Amino acid sequence: LSSTRASVSASAAAPPSAGMASTLPGAAAGGGDSLYDALGVSPTATAEEIRKTYRKLVLKCHPDKIRDEREKPAAEKRYHAIVTAYEVLSDQVKRSEYDKRSRLNGAAGDDVLVNVTLKEALTGATKLAMVPRRKKCPWCAGVGLKCEPCDACDGKRVVASGAPCAKCDGRGFGAPVTCANCKALGATEDFFQGRVVVPPGVAHGARIQITGVKVHAKIHVMPSKLFARDGADIISTLRLSAEDAARGGFFDVETLRGAETTWVDEGAKTGDVKTLEG
Repeated sequence: LSSTRASVSASAAAPPSAGMASTLPGAAAGGGDSLYDALGVSPTATAEEIRKTYRKLVLKCHPDKIRDEREKPAAEKRYHAIVTAYEVLSDQVKRSEYDKRSRLNGAAGDDVLVNVTLKEALTGATKLAMVPRRKKCPWCAGVGLKCEPCDACDGKRVVASGAPCAKCDGRGFGAPVTCANCKALGATEDFFQGRVVVPPGVAHGARIQITGVKVHAKIHVMPSKLFARDGADIISTLRLSAEDAARGGFFDVETLRGAETTWVDEGAKTGDVKTLEG
């Protein structure tokens, strides 16, 4: 079930627009000296906000704009920090991993951040989450070291005469060397595409088990430009001119289901609330 509250805002010059509130059962978080600081954005910034901020900073802080040679090293360092931050934060998988490691946006060590729209938070949805995981290195079988075949006997342990290879002492391989694939870690970074079932009415910051792995999704409800959330209600503002508010009548109100027509009594005042059922 849902209810709609239309909040009226009456002004002399405002053009008519719309509003609503719906029941089906929202919010934000913080950051330090981080990649978000490098761009000057909040850890809860949307992908679009990050993109716009980055474009402005690139134009403003490009080292080529610095004429004083003494200031160029600092400008280069600042520019590099901006580009590096954007490369990570513009990629959802990299950003989720960074947030998890930095304990930002309320992420726990086993959390992967999942963005949902306000509508998805209210009505429910199924989302895919890229879950970072470590995979045994196939090059060294998880050892971290690798023994290459002996180049003298081609791994056969004996030379043409049938005598044991002197270079490898008949082992067929050389001394162990660091695995170039995993850098001696024995494992490489991999990703598992997990399914996240977002229940209707999920709250911002909720943790949901990801299907198939022992990892949770941290839900981030993205801000809406059209609506605000008040508990179980979604609120949208209907802006009317002073004349329309005094006269009343039928007006279109934006809802999560699209525009709906509602009656506004004559003499409506700013702050009046009307509930639409459904």
